[in-house]
Amino acid sequence: MTKLKSILGYILATLGVPLILIIFMGATTWMNLFVDLTGVTISPWFTGGEVAYKVQHDRYRTEIYQPVFQALIGERKEGFVQIAWTPKGFVPTQIDEEIDFDNDGAPDFRVQWEPKTTQATITPYSERVLGLEGTYNLEKSYAIRVNLLNDRK
Repeated sequence: MTKLKSILGYILATLGVPLILIIFMGATTWMNLFVDLTGVTISPWFTGGEVAYKVQHDRYRTEIYQPVFQALIGERKEGFVQIAWTPKGFVPTQIDEEIDFDNDGAPDFRVQWEPKTTQATITPYSERVLGLEGTYNLEKSYAIRVNLLNDRK
């Protein structure tokens, strides 16, 4: 009986090793299949949301993202808007631009920033603009996040 248990244990272990290799080597495929089936997405609090519109300059563009107020349930009282300048190699050394994040034709704030540094200045024109959350040196762009008040709350 002990010998039979040992033989069955070795057979199961031998069959289990290829199964484990298939699972780990195909982890990306399994993960993508899971995401496709469930519709899981990355929170806009990490990605900055979706690009609402773009302003083309000579050799670079400013991308204004949709404001993010998403909460677990409903919306938060405060959120942010992300602004990115891309492609990185063509962004000027000094940015001085007025931003209309809600695309209503009136600028909401002014950004003054040297992208190689972490120091940016925000001049609010709207009471919804609370100030600078942070500056980011991303892989393909430079970006800032500006804190906002949710006008629907």
